[in-house]
Amino acid sequence: MKRSFLFAAIAASIIAAPAFAADQPIVGAPGTVPHPVAQYLPISIDKNMCLMCHREQAAGAVRKKGEIPTTHYDAPGKISFARYECMLCHAESTSGAQPLAPVDANEKTE
Repeated sequence: MKRSFLFAAIAASIIAAPAFAADQPIVGAPGTVPHPVAQYLPISIDKNMCLMCHREQAAGAVRKKGEIPTTHYDAPGKISFARYECMLCHAESTSGAQPLAPVDANEKTE
């Protein structure tokens, strides 16, 4: 009897789980940029217009929205060479994007 109860509990948890991983946000993923970015591109180590508005997080403080974490800096005020290109990790928000057309993997293309 205990075995059937365990089976029922496992089955219920599987049925209640989301159908696809894409249905849920990825924990720890970089946030999206909630504004257009075309006017700020290209980003280079010498020219990063994101830094005009987004400031470095104060040492020891809890990060606020829009503040760049201290992990992105080599030294205070010196953005890391490995993290200066914001768009490599932070994608522009696609709230106004149209849904993608369905794709048939078996369809021949020329």
